[in-house]
Amino acid sequence: MKATESKVKPAQELRRQYDETFKRHAVDLTLLGQRPVTAIARELGVAESMVYAWRRKYAPPLAGSGQRPRTLEEAEEEIRGLRAENVRLQERELVLKKSLGILSETPGRGLPGSKR
Repeated sequence: MKATESKVKPAQELRRQYDETFKRHAVDLTLLGQRPVTAIARELGVAESMVYAWRRKYAPPLAGSGQRPRTLEEAEEEIRGLRAENVRLQERELVLKKSLGILSETPGRGLPGSKR
């Protein structure tokens, strides 16, 4: 038998480099919550630990502990609702300012029908 020499490449040559777009896409897939991270990592051909590391780096921070990440459409809908609420609150503030001005005026001769 003849011993065959196998050429072993350095570890850096074996490592694949992933661009930021690929990493963000992987993170987006995990945030949808439709499949587990292990399945997504297997489909993409990367280690599960890499996907979790990318999530720590690229995932948006959650506002509350129980909240799930929002899609773009959900975020836009929330923005529309918040803008409408802002307009209502500004109108309410204006009415309150006007009513405070009216109520703080002292009547010249008392209230109509009062006997003074």
